[in-house]
Amino acid sequence: MCKLFDEWAGEIENYCKINGFDFEKAKKLSQSWNKTSLGLGYHDPEKGKAGLIDDTPIPLVLYIEKNIDGTLNFIQTEHTRKYLL
Repeated sequence: MCKLFDEWAGEIENYCKINGFDFEKAKKLSQSWNKTSLGLGYHDPEKGKAGLIDDTPIPLVLYIEKNIDGTLNFIQTEHTRKYLL
């Protein structure tokens, strides 16, 4: 897991509980991050076996960004419910 997920794990778990999502599923999603944001995406092990040659994008499930005041902003996508319920 990435450092941001580890740092924000308590808040992510709380968000999942409030919204009825499965935190254990969230922990297993692919992670992409920078200094102030974290994207969780679903990687289908049956697709994209050739890596970048396949050019198979993974659906973004949940986007989390840190606001200037230090709070987290959670942005759901059309894939959130499908992969986190």
